[in-house]
Amino acid sequence: MKYIFRGNLLGYLCDDCYEAIAGNKVLLYSPLDQTRITANAVADTKDTFHQVTDDELKKKEKLLIATAVTDEAGNFEFILDEKNANTAFDIDFECGTVPHHIPGRKKIPFLQFHLTTVYPQWRTNEKEDAVYRFSYAIPAKWWCYIKGRYFDVWTICGILTDCKTGSPLPGVKVIAMDDDLITDDLLGSDVTDINGHFHIFYTSKQFKKTFLSPVINVETDPSYPFFSSGPDVYFQLEYNGQKIALETAANSRKNVGHCLCVRLCTEKIEIIDPSIPPSFTHFGLVRHVHIQSEINSANGKTNKAGFSGYAFFSSVNLVGTISKKIGGQPMEYMFEYQEVATPGSVLNPAAWSPVLPNMIDKTIIGYLWTLTGDPMNPIAYEPYYINGTGTEKTITYNGNWIPVPQDANFAAHVDAQILTLNTVALTGLSVVDMAMPTSGIGSPTVSGSRPEPANRYFAIRMKQRQANIGSGVVAGTSKPIAIFNTRYNNVNKYGSWAPTTYSDQIAAVSVDIQEIVSGTSGCSKIIDALHVKYGARNENLSSVWLTIVGPAKPGQSFGFAPISVVVPETIGSAQLVFTPPTDTVNDLLACAYTVTLHATVALTTGEGEPGEISDFVSFCKV
Repeated sequence: MKYIFRGNLLGYLCDDCYEAIAGNKVLLYSPLDQTRITANAVADTKDTFHQVTDDELKKKEKLLIATAVTDEAGNFEFILDEKNANTAFDIDFECGTVPHHIPGRKKIPFLQFHLTTVYPQWRTNEKEDAVYRFSYAIPAKWWCYIKGRYFDVWTICGILTDCKTGSPLPGVKVIAMDDDLITDDLLGSDVTDINGHFHIFYTSKQFKKTFLSPVINVETDPSYPFFSSGPDVYFQLEYNGQKIALETAANSRKNVGHCLCVRLCTEKIEIIDPSIPPSFTHFGLVRHVHIQSEINSANGKTNKAGFSGYAFFSSVNLVGTISKKIGGQPMEYMFEYQEVATPGSVLNPAAWSPVLPNMIDKTIIGYLWTLTGDPMNPIAYEPYYINGTGTEKTITYNGNWIPVPQDANFAAHVDAQILTLNTVALTGLSVVDMAMPTSGIGSPTVSGSRPEPANRYFAIRMKQRQANIGSGVVAGTSKPIAIFNTRYNNVNKYGSWAPTTYSDQIAAVSVDIQEIVSGTSGCSKIIDALHVKYGARNENLSSVWLTIVGPAKPGQSFGFAPISVVVPETIGSAQLVFTPPTDTVNDLLACAYTVTLHATVALTTGEGEPGEISDFVSFCKV
């Protein structure tokens, strides 16, 4: 069994403003203070966070268990052995970069921080792996200090609303200025999002400019103390090409710190309908694959830089923009599909079929906002759904058309999900029965009686219209995309050692050892030969590899040669490769070993991909 420790690391800038901490190393240790494990594990995380001293760092060196690096969303993962099943951990992170840092501006010292101590509560997933999920948000007082003090990244987080109604004002440019003795400095600007939020990032260089810059940079504060450290910030606005005075230097906030959290309002702006026309543009919020330029016409798979060669499966978010009205009238929209023989086929104008309500998963298409009367959180947001349930706000279909809500306080999605397409409802689910004796592992399984389902190809398009008027106009058509919805039943697992079968598998992955197959009980001991048989099957098979876990003699190592992937089925037999090359199976220590076959498939929902699919078999060497 694998123990999978999955985590997420965020940093707060304000109470309602945070960001993912990407590209930094997370370190997992055995607890440094063995006498206070329980106390440290239950302590408030805001009390456990601190910078690691040189003395602590030296003591921790031999306690390190694993390291990982956070991705763009702040996620990280450790794969641990069973010996870690009932232990606590200290969690640290090395801060080598922060969002919006300009490399080379200043030398960054080595920074390591202790987050907390955890005692994982493991949960078994569908693969019978033990999983623990951990999330940590660094308090604003620390994260702002780290960004500003060491990386010279200063931050303004705010929201802009209408003073009378409290409703957010989207699409407005907010300009931050620094009141200075000689010339006011421009710190930066940002355009408010659909919820009125804006973020401005700047460096000390922006507010320390003088007429002698860049030779002499210093904050020239017009009021006492004259050369203080932080800027004096006030704001101006710009909307639809027109500059709007919101504040003056006399209203400036004096000597602000590394993070400034503000709530601004104005009565001078009346928001017009967004200029972005309603349209279907991408597959997936996370992968954000463009429906034309990032689909490969040769195979219908993704063709996006850093994310190429993936077919789609399961439920896929169709991403785009909707508006409440078209030409002053309520808008409604629908999606249509067309299956083609090949991804390069010419689309037939007469072959489109509507996406029916039962092909649509529950989807948020925007929010209702209301005033709360709470000055700290003045606006509450309620999701509006397609196929909502219970008391949730949900649309009522007009045939196959989706009417956009006309509530005065409805904010429609812009560059977000506007429909979640259940591709299984579209294609149906193919099932392959893999039932066979374990002796068949490593032999071909694709046959006339057990064929491998192929990718199918569908073009998707959006249509929009004024409510109940006409057949609508097209607002985005995708290239045909490859879709693959197949499950494998009765897949052999654990070889002849502990034989069983699993169903509803995303890929058929099985491994066994010939010498165990040859035995009568599946527990035959390995003496002088080891032949690993393997098989992995899926139309979109991406990678296949073997690993072995077990003790080695001093100076000895062993493993398996890389496996070349053959689609739709990769099969074969492998033997251990030793260092030194003169060693053989005879030279393994007398102990227990586990061989694991790993595989991945190039399938995506547009938000993520299936994890690794695996199988393992254990044996004893005598």
